[in-house]
Amino acid sequence: MQARPPLVILFLALLAPAAIHMPQPLLPSLSVLFQRDPADVALFMTLVLAPLGIMPVVYGYLLEGFSTRSLLMVSTLVIAAASLWLWALPEYGHWMLARGLQGLALPALMTAVMTMLSVSVPREARAHAMGLYVASTIVGGYSGRLLAGWLGDHSDLTTPFLIMALCYLAAIPGLLLLKKDSGAGFARIRLPVALSILRLPRFAAAYVMIFAVFFVFTAVLTLLPFELRSRDSSITDFQLGLLYSGYLTGLVVSLNIRRLREHFVITTRLVLIGLATFGAGTLLLLLHGYLASFLVLFLFCGGMFLIHTTLSGMLNHSLDRHHGVINGLYLASYYLGGAVGSHLPGYLYEAFGWESVILLSLLLLCLCLWLVPELAKEPIAETARAE
Repeated sequence: MQARPPLVILFLALLAPAAIHMPQPLLPSLSVLFQRDPADVALFMTLVLAPLGIMPVVYGYLLEGFSTRSLLMVSTLVIAAASLWLWALPEYGHWMLARGLQGLALPALMTAVMTMLSVSVPREARAHAMGLYVASTIVGGYSGRLLAGWLGDHSDLTTPFLIMALCYLAAIPGLLLLKKDSGAGFARIRLPVALSILRLPRFAAAYVMIFAVFFVFTAVLTLLPFELRSRDSSITDFQLGLLYSGYLTGLVVSLNIRRLREHFVITTRLVLIGLATFGAGTLLLLLHGYLASFLVLFLFCGGMFLIHTTLSGMLNHSLDRHHGVINGLYLASYYLGGAVGSHLPGYLYEAFGWESVILLSLLLLCLCLWLVPELAKEPIAETARAE
C-alpha cells in the first residue's frame, strides 16, 4: 500500500468543487445572455448545492455495494457529459437540466473520492491524505472560478465548461488503473440515531449554525458579482473570478487549525473569533469599490473557514461513535444552507438592494452568536446510543 493517495484521486478532489463553483463569477454575464433575473440564474448554483445536502443520504440506500472505482468512473463520465451539454447548448432550460445532472453526480463522486483516499493509504497516513483532500477542494473551488472568469473574457461564456469536460475525461485513464474494490463509502443514516444526536444541544446548535453560516457565505459570494457589475459595468468576468482570491484563506486556516485549538484551548472562543471576523467582513462589504471588496473577502472567507473547521472538529471529538451520522447531518446542514442561500436572497436583492442582503446576513450571524453557549454544553454519550 502506497504512502500517498493516487494522483488521479487528488485531481478529482480538485475538479469537484471547480465544477460546483465555476458558474459563480459568470452569473451577471449569464443573466444578460439568458435575459433572466439574478435569482433565476443563481439556480445554476442551487441545483448543484441542494443535492450535496440530500443525495448522500439517499445514495446510502441505493448504491450500497457499488465499488468505489465503478462509482468514480460513472460519476466522472456523467459530469463530463453534463459539462459538454453546457458548452454545446447555451440555453436556459438546457443549462438547468445539465446543472441538475451534475448535482446528482457530484455527491457520488465526492463520497467515492473520500473513500478512496482512506483505503488507498496506510492508517497512519490517513490524516495527511484528508489534509491533501481539503487543500485540493479549496484550490479547486478557487481555480474553477478564476478559470471561468478568464475564459469568459478571452473566449466566451461556454468555453469554461468545455475545458472542464476535457479535464474530467482526462481522469478516466487514471481511474482504469485503480484496483477494483467493494463498497463506495456511503453510510445509511438511521432515523433513531439521527434523532438522538439532534436532541443533544451542542449538535443541534452546530447544525443550525453551519446552515446559517453557509447560507450567508453563499448568498454574499453569489450576489456580490451582480452588485459590483451594477456599480461599475467595466468590471470584467476575470476580475469577478479574481475576486474569490480570499477563498484561499481556507488553506491557511485548515493547515493551522490544530495550533489554533492548542492556543485557545476553549473551542467556543475560536467560534466566537470566527463569527466576529465573518461578521466584520460581511458589514465591510457595504464599502464601495472593487478593491475594497477584493480585500474584505479575505477577512470574510477567513472567518467562515475558521467557523467551519472548528465546528466540524468539535463534533467529531464530542462522541466516540456514530461519526458517519454526525458528519452526514453536518454536511447536509452545510450544503442545504448553501442551496437556500444561493437562491432566496436573490429575490430580496432584486426588491430591496444589496443593503437588505447584508442586513439579513448580519441578523443570521446574531442568531449564531446566541447559539454559542449551547456549543459549550458537553453531550451525554448515553443519549446518542440508539441502535
